[in-house]
Amino acid sequence: MDDTIQYYTKHAEQLATQYDSLDFEQVHQDWLEELPRDGIALDVGAGSGRDARYLASKGLTVYAVEPAQGIREQAQRYATSPNIHWIDDSLPELAHVQRQATKFDLILLSAVWMHIAPSQRQRAFRKLSSLLKPNGKMVVSLRHGASPDERTMHPVDANELKQYAQQQGLSFRILSRRDDSLGRADVQWETVLMTNTNWN
Repeated sequence: MDDTIQYYTKHAEQLATQYDSLDFEQVHQDWLEELPRDGIALDVGAGSGRDARYLASKGLTVYAVEPAQGIREQAQRYATSPNIHWIDDSLPELAHVQRQATKFDLILLSAVWMHIAPSQRQRAFRKLSSLLKPNGKMVVSLRHGASPDERTMHPVDANELKQYAQQQGLSFRILSRRDDSLGRADVQWETVLMTNTNWN
């Protein structure tokens, strides 16, 4: 994953412009109704900060995780809300997030899961699940399509997430399957919602 992180740093300005060309509502229209009215959100792979800015504007306290220094610094210039806390961290460990000793009402992984190696996914999912509050929601957008550049992108499958969700006692629902908002013909997206039904 190091090559991928380096790519996001090297092309930070170009990628941030691309991500910010789309509104949060446009990209995440299929789960807007699931957005908590208040609480704490974890945005893993926060990129340009577009999603973190939106969530903070809705009254959420946001922990924005981004391992690529270049795009994180780019994002911090615009994501200036005191409700956004930037963290240099990455899956599967999320060691710095773990040290916050915080549980989250919402965990968002937007265009991240395909970067996680299959051998690390179960561990990553277990870590994410442990960070959810009771009734907390995890939203994962799955990117289907080959990598157009040197970023490593592994095939993804909603059934894999369903299996992990069942193992951790989370409910599972596919919210949508749609074409790419940037108009790339060879890219499709699938949005999955998982809710923590454990109350212990």
